[in-house]
Amino acid sequence: MANRYPPEVHQFIAVNVEGRTCKELAELTNREMGTAFTETMMHSYKHNHGLKSGTKCGKPKGWSPTYPEGMEDFIRSVAEGRTVYQIADLVNERYGAGTIDAVRVRAFKKNHGIVSNLNTCFKKGSTPWTKGKKQTDYMSPDAIERTKATRFQPGQTPANLLPVGAIVKNADGYLLRKKQMDGSQWERWEFLHRAVWEEHNGPIPEGMMVSFKNGDKEDLDIDNLMLISNAENLELHRSGLRFDERELTETGLTLVKLKIKTRERRRK
Repeated sequence: MANRYPPEVHQFIAVNVEGRTCKELAELTNREMGTAFTETMMHSYKHNHGLKSGTKCGKPKGWSPTYPEGMEDFIRSVAEGRTVYQIADLVNERYGAGTIDAVRVRAFKKNHGIVSNLNTCFKKGSTPWTKGKKQTDYMSPDAIERTKATRFQPGQTPANLLPVGAIVKNADGYLLRKKQMDGSQWERWEFLHRAVWEEHNGPIPEGMMVSFKNGDKEDLDIDNLMLISNAENLELHRSGLRFDERELTETGLTLVKLKIKTRERRRK
């Protein structure tokens, strides 16, 4: 996990984690560093790296969506020795189709401290419980609808089949270039603006990042790229000194550098 993201991503999160919820930190990191964190991924990242925001977030223990009265007691009474799929079938039979699915049963059991004392490891020769069933037999209409967004479409080319040198745009508007076929996402792909900078100036120093003077993430002209620290980037945003004109942003950066330098001297 430690090598999944570039060093500057680690440093950016560490610098900006305090006082921000997982959702806020994920959105900020995606916007500034071109990553694709979800709220859940950021929560796991913070946990794995021992980072604390100092904010209260999430749901209280035992929280669950609104379910029929008495469902918790019913699940407790039937959980022993049954899988989440079997429990879902029993709940839907009692309270009506679509009341709950296997995924939500698993979450419900965890939130309410319910155990089945069942070894669910798939044994050799076992028949999958879904064999011969339609998707509607074991998933709620809402769950089926959610799967449509990630279904593989006929004729669709998997991202990992794109050739080396292919350029794509991620969800945050950054251009990525494929540099190799194997490895993790960050080993296979590189941010094109960072690559352009390094082609002209060499490796990017630790703690620094490449940003766009005019805010256009597709303008890869070397004169539109600037090397700044994470602190300078944060101050540019806080002070509203980022503009869609290169010269104005350059002036804003000069002011930010002066502001940071003054603050550092006052601390001494």
